[in-house]
Amino acid sequence: MAGDSFRDAFRSELAAVVAAASPAIPWTVKDTLNMAEQPAPPVAGGGSSSAGYFEIEFTGGSEAQYTFGAPAANLHRERGQVTVRAVTRLRAGTTVRDLAETYLAQIRTAFRMRRFAAGARTIRITAVAPMGGGFDEGGMWVESLALAYEIYNVG
Repeated sequence: MAGDSFRDAFRSELAAVVAAASPAIPWTVKDTLNMAEQPAPPVAGGGSSSAGYFEIEFTGGSEAQYTFGAPAANLHRERGQVTVRAVTRLRAGTTVRDLAETYLAQIRTAFRMRRFAAGARTIRITAVAPMGGGFDEGGMWVESLALAYEIYNVG
């Protein structure tokens, strides 16, 4: 069963951006929203110790009626933010930190002013901005990227 068309569109678009990246981005996109299994960081000193993954968070937005006079067919402009995170092992060192920053820079460039479909509607990215890094409550290092969006809902 598919989820919300808006969220599904963002998940698909992020996966497509990562898959089409040049130079290639070997990290995967993992769905961590309300999932039973949470991904673990790569083991220190292991063969994949420089590995990481991307996750997406829907931080919300606001909606305002944009057109009037057509009950049930008016446009409502929604503006908000979606956050993409590059996640890896805490204290992995400068090489891994630099990889996360480089990969997010590629994703940032790919999403800048991007338009993509969410069902019969179109999502438009209006701004992209790096948000910095820090650790999460799971003890992993996170670099974040904000994607400001705009979509017109009908109703």
